[in-house]
Amino acid sequence: MSDPLRFDEVPADEPPAGDDPARVIVKVRRPGYVPDGFRVRTRIDDILFTAEALESDVAAAQADPDVVSVERGRPLRMP
Repeated sequence: MSDPLRFDEVPADEPPAGDDPARVIVKVRRPGYVPDGFRVRTRIDDILFTAEALESDVAAAQADPDVVSVERGRPLRMP
């Protein structure tokens, strides 16, 4: 069995390079709505979910009237 990942070993939160998707937290206005290019990872409720999306799709979502907010996910850190 391998050692568990320690929180202080999680890489710093940096924008993904190239075509790597960003992990984000998304809030939308319409229940069930998912912006183009976003892949839902976990639904928190009907209007809030975590997702993966390319930086270009994250940028495009800023102009989407059905998107309230898109925030980059941050790793948890233990003191």
